[in-house]
Amino acid sequence: MLKLNSAIQNRRSPRAIAEKSVTNEMIALLFEAARWAPSAMNEQPWKYFWVHRNSKNKFDEVLNLLTGINSLWVENAQAIIISVARKNYEYNNKLNRNALHDTDAANFSIAVQATEMGLQVRQMGGYDREKAAAYFKLDTEKYELATFIAVGFPGENRPQTEELLQRKRQSESRKNPKDFVFEMKDE
Repeated sequence: MLKLNSAIQNRRSPRAIAEKSVTNEMIALLFEAARWAPSAMNEQPWKYFWVHRNSKNKFDEVLNLLTGINSLWVENAQAIIISVARKNYEYNNKLNRNALHDTDAANFSIAVQATEMGLQVRQMGGYDREKAAAYFKLDTEKYELATFIAVGFPGENRPQTEELLQRKRQSESRKNPKDFVFEMKDE
């Protein structure tokens, strides 16, 4: 009988991260997973910045780039990864319309690998794009910020606000494939 890969099935965006340390070796393995992600023309347009909680000043600076509720998700994160997509192909400098898609495939590889290792990651799009681009000294003509990724071990659930409970309910439900998959057949 065919089975869904357990790391895909068990992947979650945590609401609480434990204060348990994540090693540099673990982070390196997450980037190894990204390395093997598929990409158009094998371009691998992703670039990553990352900071470990041990680098307190840099960690806090990166944390301050987040907006809204996102700082709650990462209060105990052991590392924050920032993914960036190169907009143009290296081989001909023409627009790579797949750059963000490919970078997201690498990010998903990170998420699946993290789950396999007992870690969890939370991807976040809520950050100040202008401040982040300036902070990372990105040439925004050439690069686009994709997502911030909090990394850590699963933690105990914290007290929930109504907004957080609503988000939890939303994230725990999954659409049935019949609601989003449509087979095309000859008539």
